[in-house]
Amino acid sequence: MNNSGSMFDHPWLAYGFRPFFLLSALYAPVALIPWVGALLQQFTLPMALPPVAWHGHEMLFGFASAALVGFVLTALPSWADVPHLAGRKLAALVLLWLAGRVLFWLSAFVPTSVIALVNLAFPVILIVWAVPALLSASGRRHLSIGFTLTGYILVQALFYLVWLWPDALTGVSQIDLLNTAVNVLLILIALTASRIVRVVAMAARKEVGLSGPARLTPAREHLAVAVLVLFVIADFLAPGHGVTGWIALAAAAAQADRLSEWPWGKAMGRLYLLLLTLAYTWMVVGLAMVGIAALTDSLPSYTGRHTLSAGAMGTAILAVFCIAGLRHTGRSLILPRVIWAALISLFATAALRTLVPLLWPQNYLLAGVGLPFLFWAATYLLYLLGYVRFLMTARADGLPG
Repeated sequence: MNNSGSMFDHPWLAYGFRPFFLLSALYAPVALIPWVGALLQQFTLPMALPPVAWHGHEMLFGFASAALVGFVLTALPSWADVPHLAGRKLAALVLLWLAGRVLFWLSAFVPTSVIALVNLAFPVILIVWAVPALLSASGRRHLSIGFTLTGYILVQALFYLVWLWPDALTGVSQIDLLNTAVNVLLILIALTASRIVRVVAMAARKEVGLSGPARLTPAREHLAVAVLVLFVIADFLAPGHGVTGWIALAAAAAQADRLSEWPWGKAMGRLYLLLLTLAYTWMVVGLAMVGIAALTDSLPSYTGRHTLSAGAMGTAILAVFCIAGLRHTGRSLILPRVIWAALISLFATAALRTLVPLLWPQNYLLAGVGLPFLFWAATYLLYLLGYVRFLMTARADGLPG
């Protein structure tokens, strides 16, 4: 059947980043509402999980998963020179993600097995689509992305396993698995930074009048990723253990060492590079805090977790949204001014979630939950304000995609 002129020809379905970046940004504040409402004792929605586990799932396997899939569907065709997903097939994947969200909101009334199957089908389909590209001649050097995605899906599957059979994994809770999912996303951030920073660092240096590419040592990048993988394994097997603490500190040091090679000075005034740098800086700080908490009694055990999620993960997602949203719609890397406000708002979110529980625990509900929620919502609403037109209209350069 000829789809010419149909709804599936709309620019919104022309490339994977378009619907998933938009839906992810829209869902970012929505996924927090039940948890915030319960904590502030304003309302409680019927759900099959405790509010914190429900919230964690929807942030990681709802909001972040949509962002991740949008990124992979866009980046992999560029890296491996394979056809991208568009039109009806992309629309079907979008509907599957939406079905997963609806089922989770109705979790009190729907069998857990159905919720698990639908939600797992979404990333599994992505992997099935990605395998031929990753095994192609030009895609093999990106196999690490595929392995990490597979690990992310495995953690999600284990979350459902523990939900269905609480004693299936002795000593492993759903919260432990949510922390592991965040850690796996850190590996993806580190891996994609290797690919993105080289491009945006060169653009930033050129804009400020510097010649030549940025000097980024592959060995230091590989070391940073390797130690991070070691931390993920240790934190899953022995969270809070002293050995895990030392590995966390080593991972923080390795990321800081890698960060030291990025183009500082005038180039850092370019917002797209600053976003990536802040995301990586939050990772360094979060890993250091996790390590210190495991080795001393000076910090609670949860310290650093929100630094890694709201700070590193949240900022990295915003950075990818902004950079890919311009490059893949045929526009130059000039971010809308509203993104400065979004960055400030996101920084406030991460800072409050990190510091309030430590320094002002008596104000936790207001300053550690309520205000961060408002700043988080503002972040992605500001992003939408600056980018929705780009995501919903044809490329500025007239090319397809």
